[in-house]
Amino acid sequence: MKKTILCLFGPSNTGKTSSIRRVDEILQSYGAKPEKVLFDGIDFGKEYLFRTRKVGILSLGDPGPAQCERLEQLVADECEVIVCASRSKGATCDAVSHIVNKCNYELYWISPLYEYNGKHPLAVDMHELNAKFLIKAILSA
Repeated sequence: MKKTILCLFGPSNTGKTSSIRRVDEILQSYGAKPEKVLFDGIDFGKEYLFRTRKVGILSLGDPGPAQCERLEQLVADECEVIVCASRSKGATCDAVSHIVNKCNYELYWISPLYEYNGKHPLAVDMHELNAKFLIKAILSA
């Protein structure tokens, strides 16, 4: 079975975490329960068993060593599909690429729909569309 990383990438404050948080809500609405919570706050990391696949979700996309450590934890816990966030360049992209090269994952960079300052009335709809796309991608991975 192939292992896959689905990485939402984009500038800061464009709704990547909001979209990934919505994926978390959708998984729970389908009856999936977190098997493990790595951390929970504004950013979060969780692991699910979802339709026979182990899925890891990591919203942390800011530069710093924590992202790489959390990704490595999802790999060590044998997540077959990982959904994560990354800035559009720099250390966070490097951390995701490092995991892909080290651990033999197939990587899909996904540019989400967003409205830069998040004030447009359709911003929430954009997060919903991003989340639904990610759920479909998880199911097809």
